[in-house]
Amino acid sequence: MEIEICEEFFYRVKNKNLDIFKTFNTSTENILRNNENIKLYDGEWIKIKVNDYVVHHVKPTESLTQIAKIYCIDEEKIIKDNELKNNKLFIGQRLKIYKKKSTNA
Repeated sequence: MEIEICEEFFYRVKNKNLDIFKTFNTSTENILRNNENIKLYDGEWIKIKVNDYVVHHVKPTESLTQIAKIYCIDEEKIIKDNELKNNKLFIGQRLKIYKKKSTNA
């Protein structure tokens, strides 16, 4: 079973050409599932649930080391969070990269 921790908020559509899905790192299915009869017209309020991770699609020639550097996290964390058996990746593989928790000092 996979549990996704989401932050939920409402967003007012300001530009119907805006790519809401990429902006909030969410899927079309997620927005449709959380909004009945959505039209995405200017001024419409929609519910957005944002995951506490991003999904990275492995590109040709990318290594675990390179991906870890992109997100400033340890390779071992990526391996553990994605339950990988080793550090070998394949093109198109989807890796969950969890956002760092902010700490208030």
